[in-house]
Amino acid sequence: MIVYLSGINIDNDEQDLDRLRYNLFELGCTVITPEAKELEKLNYSENIRLRISFIQSSSTIYMLPNWNDNEISRIELTAAMEDRKPLCFSPEDIRELITTLDN
Repeated sequence: MIVYLSGINIDNDEQDLDRLRYNLFELGCTVITPEAKELEKLNYSENIRLRISFIQSSSTIYMLPNWNDNEISRIELTAAMEDRKPLCFSPEDIRELITTLDN
């Protein structure tokens, strides 16, 4: 399962993010993390287009805490919903989704 992480910002605790990546990896997930530093080199529309292509390539989108404080995260959520991607808001949501897919 490919998981796209949405809602990453410089205020996120890097240790929490690393722990989440590790937990998802342990569940057998591949994690796509859009790095804002790299995407800042693109203009706004290129940045959004690239993020949406990542979402389209993913199995699900994981919304980090405080995702709704970020305009780009709201756009990512809308794109995922339009593409009918499962939305996850906790590691338990991912586990449940994996269990559902295994059945």
